Amino acid sequence: MKKLCLVAGLLVASYLTTTGQVINVPFGMDKWDTAGTALNKETFKGKEAVLLKSGAIFTKNLELRDGIIEVDMSFPQQRGFPGIGFRMMDVSNFELFYVRPHQSGNPDATQYTPAFNGLTGWQLYHGEGYTKAIAYKFNEWHHIKIDVHGLQAEIYIDDMQTPLIKVTELKREWKGGNIALVSGGSPVYFANLQYTPKQAPAPVRMPVPANGTDGLVTQWQVSNVVSRSFVDKKYQLTPDMKKKLTWTTQQSEPSGTINLAKFIQPTDTIRTMVVKINIESASEQVKMLSFGFSDYVTVFLNDKAVYGGSDNFQSRDYRYLGTIGFFDRLFLPLKKGVNELCFVVSEDFGGWGLKAKFEDMNGISLK
Repeated sequence: MKKLCLVAGLLVASYLTTTGQVINVPFGMDKWDTAGTALNKETFKGKEAVLLKSGAIFTKNLELRDGIIEVDMSFPQQRGFPGIGFRMMDVSNFELFYVRPHQSGNPDATQYTPAFNGLTGWQLYHGEGYTKAIAYKFNEWHHIKIDVHGLQAEIYIDDMQTPLIKVTELKREWKGGNIALVSGGSPVYFANLQYTPKQAPAPVRMPVPANGTDGLVTQWQVSNVVSRSFVDKKYQLTPDMKKKLTWTTQQSEPSGTINLAKFIQPTDTIRTMVVKINIESASEQVKMLSFGFSDYVTVFLNDKAVYGGSDNFQSRDYRYLGTIGFFDRLFLPLKKGVNELCFVVSEDFGGWGLKAKFEDMNGISLK
């Protein structure tokens, strides 16, 4: 029995050494890819720090998948988005936590968002699990701790014992990557970066409801990218226009949100896609559809334009964020048989996506 306990103890000690060891990352050029960003090392408020006036820096050759990331940050009271990227595959694909100093005390003072192919998605991901209010101390040190494991992350600030934000499902894949320190367009000091690798069991994503469950659309046909002018001053989809489109079947997230940034390349500068579903109706009827989009949309039913809208940042007032939800409604005049519903969705910045939900599924099915 004693021998078994000794072996178990050695195994535990070995595990803690390999996966529970705190690793400090000094701000030396051998540890960081600066991508042209100046690495200004200074002493600030008693700590050896690096000042990022713009841009971002990235660790080199790190494959941190699960673990605890800790860093001290200090920033002024001005508009900016400084933060920490993690599980960074490349400069276009990573998970990101950042702060909004100019929104101190407001519900969107903090933010978690994924970045896919160079596009962050904060307009798609907001509220519980993504944003949270906090009041900042400006030009003082804040301690940031991110405990990331599987498809979850808990984010703490200063001496919190419970997380400020608990991300219940990280949106990117479960893969290791680098850590990034991001200025977010304002000067920010970083100090004492360290990480503690951990092991976590392979995660299981939340299931996506079957297409049409409780009216929720979870499966779409998604086109190739096209120019935003594709539907400018056009009130009908013609056969010639539709010949330019190729389609893939894509699934939404469990919430019904489909993040279109997942389906492009980082080099793509054209940011318009057509997203469609086929609705089979048992009779001629009108069916209400609630939907949300970011940032611009033109909707076609059976090739005829029935709606156009803009939900981009500050399009309605200076504090309008352009976040999506089931905020808009359409009353669709369905014919008996198959009806094609197309959303032509364009993006500026902040999130490129769509979600839709029927009031009920009585007399209809989705194809």
